[in-house]
Amino acid sequence: MNREKPGISPHLSVVIPTWNGLHLLQNNLPSVLTALEQFKNQLRRNYELIIVDDGSRDSTSDWVARQYPSARLIRRPDNGGFSKTCNTGFNACRGRVVALLNNDLQIEHDYFLYLYPHFEDDTVFAVTARVFEWDPPTFAGGGRVGRFRRGFWSMHFNYDVRESAAQEWIEQHRLLSACAIGGFAGYSRSKLNRLGGFNELLSPFYWEDVDLSYRGWKRGWKLHYEPRSRARHEISATIDANYDEHFVKVTSLRNRLLFHWINLHAPSYVLRHLLLLFVLLVTRFVVLDFGFYRSFWGALMRLGPAMACRKIEKREAARSDMELSGLLHNFYREAPIQIFESQEEVIQHHIGAVTNPLQGGNTSSI
Repeated sequence: MNREKPGISPHLSVVIPTWNGLHLLQNNLPSVLTALEQFKNQLRRNYELIIVDDGSRDSTSDWVARQYPSARLIRRPDNGGFSKTCNTGFNACRGRVVALLNNDLQIEHDYFLYLYPHFEDDTVFAVTARVFEWDPPTFAGGGRVGRFRRGFWSMHFNYDVRESAAQEWIEQHRLLSACAIGGFAGYSRSKLNRLGGFNELLSPFYWEDVDLSYRGWKRGWKLHYEPRSRARHEISATIDANYDEHFVKVTSLRNRLLFHWINLHAPSYVLRHLLLLFVLLVTRFVVLDFGFYRSFWGALMRLGPAMACRKIEKREAARSDMELSGLLHNFYREAPIQIFESQEEVIQHHIGAVTNPLQGGNTSSI
């Protein structure tokens, strides 16, 4: 591993949050170290690796300290959730660029070689990578598509590119993403600090990366997609192993509501959101969706802190909701991309997923 000399700040800080994920680190950490060494050798840049143990009950900390003594290990005494754990790591970073990686992620050896250069552009806040599911290695995440419709922002769809057709767009770093997914993203540390990292009001998980990305966009910065930074992801391995499905759904919807209450400022968008929210409140009992009401109540209980966050974001915004919507719409219309709105579309049209992307498979086309 890279050993920094005292007083020399690294160019790249890699933060890996983990909770009861010893087996995941054992499987995936070697790929991160390989990629970091290639980053160091080819770009002549140094790095630091920070692993934040969020109160694990397994032997994660002992194993990391023994196997990777040069890593900066931070032990949280109690489990605080994804946002708090990541922020703990962010606060310890010294690099100009911060790369956040899930513990259930296995990355390509050249992952950082393509991610890092985006930040030569001072207007770039974050970059998101191209990710495949674990088994089979089906395309799971690329450039994220954001659309405001029916009173809510939708951030669920991905797009990808055929590298031969989009070579100029890729090399010139012109591919945009509505969101940088927290499990496989890079950030400008100075901008990350200005935003205060993830909003811990959204603990323990979900929508914190959308919230951070949206706040970055509205500050006037840009978010990019880098399809040459590739990884495989055992999706939600930690969450699925530690929380029941109902709690996950209620928490996700609660945080989606809080995201809108904090970040929607355009009067027409706010009105459309409130109108649909009213419709949902008076109709969800018809389909026995009582989880919706639990989510809504949970969001209401956090309304005071959410309004305090809203006041800050409204004051600091340099770009309006509608300007962002128009910017993204124009990009989706002009760029050489293909949008996937379902798993069926991915299976039918994304031929890059037919082989293992980390073992020389063809992931360069769709």
